[in-house]
Order: sequence, then structure tokens, then C-alpha cells
Amino acid sequence: MSKKAKNGRVEFLRFIFALGILFFHIHKRFAVDGNISIGIKGIYLFNHGYIGVEFFFLVSGYLLAASAYAKSNMPCQYIGTETAKMMWKKIKNVFPYHLFAIILTVIVNGYFLHNTAKGRIAYAIDSWASLFFVQIFGFDSSWVNKLTWYLDVWLVVTFMFWYFLRKHYDVFVKIVCPLIALFVLGYMSHEYHSLAGIDGWTGHFYKCFLRGLGEMALGCSAYSITRQLNKINFTVAGKRILAVLELACYLLVLRYAVTGVDPKYSFVTLFIMCVGLILTFSDVNPCHRVFDKPVFGWCGKMSLLIYLNQFYSIRLIQSLLPAASFPVKVVLCTLTTFVGALVCDKVVAFFIKTKPFTKLMIEGEGE
Repeated sequence: MSKKAKNGRVEFLRFIFALGILFFHIHKRFAVDGNISIGIKGIYLFNHGYIGVEFFFLVSGYLLAASAYAKSNMPCQYIGTETAKMMWKKIKNVFPYHLFAIILTVIVNGYFLHNTAKGRIAYAIDSWASLFFVQIFGFDSSWVNKLTWYLDVWLVVTFMFWYFLRKHYDVFVKIVCPLIALFVLGYMSHEYHSLAGIDGWTGHFYKCFLRGLGEMALGCSAYSITRQLNKINFTVAGKRILAVLELACYLLVLRYAVTGVDPKYSFVTLFIMCVGLILTFSDVNPCHRVFDKPVFGWCGKMSLLIYLNQFYSIRLIQSLLPAASFPVKVVLCTLTTFVGALVCDKVVAFFIKTKPFTKLMIEGEGE
């Protein structure tokens, strides 16, 4: 069976939301006295751009449920082994990119945040929990590249959900996941009044774990809804109406991302985003084939690299050019992040192709 091509619109949206997250962090780092307007009244440089991470989690939950459903006819008596192999594959795929970014982040942060070699070495050693995706559990370690929290939560929730998706798919996706999403997100709304924030300690784990748990559960439910939607034979007019609705959903999300609206509306924005994602994956939009081109697949790949390589880029510009104007800092941070992302892609591709460490450690790999 041939591998199904990726949804070009989803990949393009990943890229757009990754840029939104980048601009959010630039804005957060340099907007010392509040929101920085881009010249239009009430419009700021993605001061709520963190909402892009919610898109990543929704897509992750959706694809996780889709993967489990594709295996629904396969035996699962060795579910433990299957889960371990799946998790190892996911970690192996993402770890090289994560390692590249975290090494540069440790070097840049260590150099600019500490004045002594001892302090820099201690900083590097204290990054161990971030390196191995276990920071969210509360280990006393420097959260060097805080952006890795997404990977931490994604891996943990995937590990937790896979058994239930494989053993009890129908009940889990149609009953348990909607309840998890409602209870977890409702709790966050009541206690924190916003989806934003990652390092608030709940007493058992960081707040960001709840964020990913509820949103990936919502993404799993979105897959089930999409399957039902795809069974409906819409008219041309019906498809056009749904296409307009899809666009409206993302425009509303964008409006939230660039305005100073109360963060409590991040929850309703999340549900609006989920509706848009269901329509995007359903391909009811008559224009969906426009996005079935390799360039949009490349955009999807770049989204992760932009996400991982932005913190050290922003630190570099902040430390080297503190007197530069905000627009100049935005441009330079963006360019540095893109350069870092492209270099990361090339370096990781080289090591994947040549496998120098594997050949060094395992006999026969060089033949």
C-alpha cells in the first residue's frame, strides 16, 4: 500500500502558525512596556501567537487517531511491543532536530547568561531533562529551550493514548476523548483563564501537560467527526459554503492572534480552530488540490525547524544588537531563525545519510 500524501493545506497552516509562534516570542522578548502595534490600531505583532501551538496539538491528536484507525484490523496482542516500537520511531525521527537546536541554545544562552566557564558548564549539565523530553514531569533542571515542552507533551500523551486507541478505538475516540477535552480544558479555563503559559506547576506536573492532553484528545475526536463528514455527498453549493466557513474559522483565529482580546477567549478560539481543522482535513473545499504540491510539504517540514530554532536566534539578536529598533530586530530574528532551520535540516540530513555514529558503534553498519 502506498503512503498517503500529506494534506497540503494542513502543512501550509503548520508553517503559518509556526511563524505566528516565532513572532509571538519576538514580541514577548522585546515588548517590555506592553503590546507593540504594527501601525494599525488594535493590531499587534502576534501578541497571542502562542495559539499556533494549539494547532500543532490538534493535528497531532488527529493524526494519532488516524494512525490507530488504519491499524484497526491488525492484531494487538503485543500492544506493549508495538507501542514501544512506535515511540522509538517517533523519538528517533525528531531527536536529531531537537538535539541540533538544544546544543545551539545551550551554547548561546550559556555564553550570554553566564560570565564564567563554571557557570556555563553547570548550565549545560542542568539541561539534561530538556534534552531527554522529561522536563514536564518536574525534574529540577534548566528548561533551556522551553519550546521543547511541545515535544515533551506530544510524546507523553501519544504514549498514554496509543493503548486505548488500539484496544478500544470506538469508545475512546467517541466518548472518552470528548470528555477528556471538556473536563481538562474546562478546568484550565476555570483555574487559569487562558491557554497560554507552560511552566505553572499544578502539584503533579506542569500546566502545559494539561494543555496538550486536552487538545490532543480534541484532535482525536476531530478525526472521528471528519470521517463522518466525508460520508456526506455535498452539493457544489454545500462545498462552497463549507469552504467559506473554513476560511472564516482561520480568520477568527488570526484575529485572536494579532489583537489584544482577553486571553479567556483562547478557549473558544481553540474550538473554532478545531472546526476549521475538521473542514481542512475533510477536503470539502473545492480549492484543496491547489495545495497538493511539494512546496507545501516542505512548508510543513520547515514548521518544526522554525519552531525549534527560534529561541537561540532571538537571544543572539537581543544580546548582539540591543539598541536596534524593533522592526530591525523582527527582521533579523526571523532571518536568523530561518538560517538556523535550513542549516539544521542539512546537518541532520547529512548524519542520517552517512550514519557515522551508528557505523562506529554497530558492526556491519558500514558495509
